[in-house]
Amino acid sequence: MKKLMAALLPGLIAAFAANAQKPVTITGTITEPADSKVIIVNGSATSINAENKQETLELSKEGKFQISVPVTQKYNWIVIANGNGRLDLFVKEGSTLNFTTRGPGFISEARFEGKDADIPRYFVGWSQRNGGVMSYFHKLQETAQRDPATYQQAADSLRNEETARLKTALDSKQVPKDFFEYLSRFFEYSVYDAMLHYPVMHEAFRLQTNNIQSVPPELYAVTRKTPKLFNDDYLDIAFYQNYAQSYYSAMLAANGYINAISTDPATGQMDISQAFRQTDSTLQLLYKNTPRKTGEFAAGRILLNETKGWPTDSLLARIKLYKQQYPKSANNKVLDKMVADLQKFDPGHPALDFAFKTLDGKDMKLSDLKGKVVYLDFWASWCGPCKGEMPHAKKIKEHFQGKDVVFLYVSIDDKEDAWKKGIETLGISGVHTRTPGWKGDISALYEIGSVPSYFLIDRKGNFAVAKTPRPSQSEELVKLIEGLL
Repeated sequence: MKKLMAALLPGLIAAFAANAQKPVTITGTITEPADSKVIIVNGSATSINAENKQETLELSKEGKFQISVPVTQKYNWIVIANGNGRLDLFVKEGSTLNFTTRGPGFISEARFEGKDADIPRYFVGWSQRNGGVMSYFHKLQETAQRDPATYQQAADSLRNEETARLKTALDSKQVPKDFFEYLSRFFEYSVYDAMLHYPVMHEAFRLQTNNIQSVPPELYAVTRKTPKLFNDDYLDIAFYQNYAQSYYSAMLAANGYINAISTDPATGQMDISQAFRQTDSTLQLLYKNTPRKTGEFAAGRILLNETKGWPTDSLLARIKLYKQQYPKSANNKVLDKMVADLQKFDPGHPALDFAFKTLDGKDMKLSDLKGKVVYLDFWASWCGPCKGEMPHAKKIKEHFQGKDVVFLYVSIDDKEDAWKKGIETLGISGVHTRTPGWKGDISALYEIGSVPSYFLIDRKGNFAVAKTPRPSQSEELVKLIEGLL
């Protein structure tokens, strides 16, 4: 389950490098606040590395705060949150806003005044009417439950409904024309992006899991209808960025052209000659068939975000080709840093040591387990795929019972009660500890961006493999562990 599902923003916004824009100033008052702090998130970025910028401000005794938010594009996705109250809105660069609300009516009583307050007001109205941006996003995801014959109408209906309301706002001069054009494109590419991901999303809903192993070919009928519409001018639109990154890989998958790894049943020898065929084809199609900035962004983000677990030499070879294509790209430094960070997890490198307190209160370090094989499992009680792996892990633990193999579980649950209940409900045996959230000390050390995530550590305390199999890949995992004993 991806980190974006738990973050304040879906990991949608990562704008291509833009000219410097004037910051947004927000002066706010929250009466009867649900919490003593207000969180401000600027989801716009200038890099393929989409790190949402989050500021946590302490409210004054009167519930007041003020912040100047650096921005990167004309319209920027901003989140204001207090307690369970959350407001998503787009804000024009250079805006000077006065925000007021009351904790118990965070959205219903939200008001904006000041320079360029018309755009935030539109989003307040949208949120008060039917949930706003995030509600639209979730409704669009939920249309994937429909069969291919009725899906398109449902998705287009959502888009057309919001576009019609936006047109009414334009006609009544509640929003400027350039914002109407921007948000119309936002709705348009939200549907295109959803079409590309429909087959996997449909199966995820049907099977109630994110661990999708195969997709019925008939579902790709929706994907094939996705228009091919690339335009560098749209790179500040969140859904266009996802669309550009996903278009060619989705079309290749629709034609049965995927990355493939096979194993000879007689010898157990793994054939990885086709392991990157879809990815390589996607990159080449982006280089040849898209406008320069779109290709530069989409290919860069693929190399940054979709290559975890690749052998380092394979990644370096593909980054070299990217640099040949875009020798002056600012993304090259980002990719170089990623490689440097990834190499510390290479096989033979010492596992990153950390101190932890076990479920029963014992103080330990990872290095205390030297001499044993350690299967390190990052998980969370709310993570469906994590829970789906636990029955497979139980069988593997039974196989290695009495041998020098330790199953170390690191939960990223924020709440201790949820963590303990998850262990009890799922009957998870092993050594347990918790590092709260994505920014917990251990999850940050291991750069955990999604759960479940796994690491296999040998008796010497070194990383054993570049990509650790999941428990459901039981045959492969058992052979690896047995080879380390």
